[in-house]
Amino acid sequence: MWLPAWPIERLRRHRGPEVVPADQPLALVAHGAHGLEIAAANEAARALRLRVGTGLADARAAFPALITLPADGGGDRDDLVRLARWCGRYGPARHIDGEDGIWIDITGVAHLFMPKAATSKAVAGMTQENEEVREQALLADLTTRLSALGITVRAACADTLGAAHALARFATSPEDAFVIAPPGGASPALASLPVAALRIEADAIRLLERLGLRRIGQLYGLPRAALERRFRAMHRQDRPGAETIATVLMRLDQALGHYGEPRVPLVEAPDFIARLPFSDPVLTATGIEAALGRLCSDLVNLLAEAGVGGRRFRLSLYRSDGTLGEVAVGTSTPCRDEVHIDRLLRGKIAEFDAGFGIDLMTLEAHEVTRLDARQQGLDADAAGTRARAAARLVDRLSGRLGRCRVMRLRPRASHIPEAAQERVTALGTMDQAKTSAASEAPLSSFEGRRPAFLLDPPEPIEVLATVPEGAPVLLVWRRVRRRIVRAEGPERIAPAWWAAYVPSSPEAAAGAPLTRDYYIIEEAGGAHYWVFRAGLYDKERDGACDEDDDDFQARTPRWFMHGLIP
Repeated sequence: MWLPAWPIERLRRHRGPEVVPADQPLALVAHGAHGLEIAAANEAARALRLRVGTGLADARAAFPALITLPADGGGDRDDLVRLARWCGRYGPARHIDGEDGIWIDITGVAHLFMPKAATSKAVAGMTQENEEVREQALLADLTTRLSALGITVRAACADTLGAAHALARFATSPEDAFVIAPPGGASPALASLPVAALRIEADAIRLLERLGLRRIGQLYGLPRAALERRFRAMHRQDRPGAETIATVLMRLDQALGHYGEPRVPLVEAPDFIARLPFSDPVLTATGIEAALGRLCSDLVNLLAEAGVGGRRFRLSLYRSDGTLGEVAVGTSTPCRDEVHIDRLLRGKIAEFDAGFGIDLMTLEAHEVTRLDARQQGLDADAAGTRARAAARLVDRLSGRLGRCRVMRLRPRASHIPEAAQERVTALGTMDQAKTSAASEAPLSSFEGRRPAFLLDPPEPIEVLATVPEGAPVLLVWRRVRRRIVRAEGPERIAPAWWAAYVPSSPEAAAGAPLTRDYYIIEEAGGAHYWVFRAGLYDKERDGACDEDDDDFQARTPRWFMHGLIP
């Protein structure tokens, strides 16, 4: 697999099309040997003949409208490794290939991607035509899935890694996203490709072209001793010429299969997985549910032996026709409760189509963390029991409604009340709620009495105070006059000066441009309120105006009801 636009497309997936547009010239910039250089460019920039390796100053001089963003080589590699792990469905042995490629050993896997229209007789056959059809189905599935994710991909299948590498990069096109070299057909498939497809250095490419050797096929019939003498003649020193020709010949032999090339696949992370194969395909929902119960029991035993629990569980059902069905659920806390896991998965497979039957079922646990045993009886902690019950409820609601529809509030370090909390997905954060709340240091002496319920937005009130900067003694809220008998404050909260410079900050989103003086007040009936005055007399007003202006009084500091204190 070759991903020609990987750095830019990966950045677009992370930051969105507004930040990384596709229809405007854009380039990623990184430090090079001579300062800042263009590390990657999108299609619009390449259409303007902007080349990778061009200095940033030269690029800006030639293309003033060029959009530039910093390159993230480490992030590109990390996500490429994650993508390689995702490709495990196409072959267990795989790894990244350079900065923009992935190799996968599909030996023994292609038959799982046989088209559904194939007859049982064709599936049983082992002819070369059937094998090519299977490989085409595999590559079509691969390229279709990645294209749906917004990733441009070119793929090739060949006997050797060198041949597949060359074909993916130099024999594919936007119209033909993948090519297949038949078994033993690497030599004719590579003959017309440029020598740059051999994975050799730029110096070696230039030397070959100076000798008139521009295509790989031109290297096939040349005597190797004569080719080495030519390389030595191009160098003033014998040693560099000998090393260069040795590298070229080694890469050629690797691509043609004459010389082995070691491949080190990704080291799989230790997984907790339970497998259940069937001698006869399972067709009924009852049989699938019974198998699920057994898988849950086996997996929980593995987790208990290791003293861990999982947050994500994936059930895979392999059908007889080679297709795969997957069901995934998550839990808000590390879990190894057999009944709870079974209940979450059972609701997902109620409408599952078994097709011609299920040959194999597997259940995996991911995001595994340490989980100590808890006592469930006698002097068990009642608070812990309630917390676990709440977590189980969140898991069931998230599984039924969707994890993005069940939210909770999490404290955030901000002195602006509206920005002091954020909505996050409840699934996966329940066990962090107590820790996060405990880690938040009080921001003021009023912190312990901040209202749990805030009005959004704050509601305007009419206030009568003895002095302009003093606490209210009478207020009108929702057309009801309320006499204030006690007041505490003020607590002054200044606006966030950085909000104007960081539009994406929570304080900027809260929109609090004026200084606030907060008071905790108590009315004659015993109710407590949290009110504030927005603006300072003779210093801050809601807008600029002259005292003779009719709107002057309306633009003086105003009062708001912000919260109710029990």
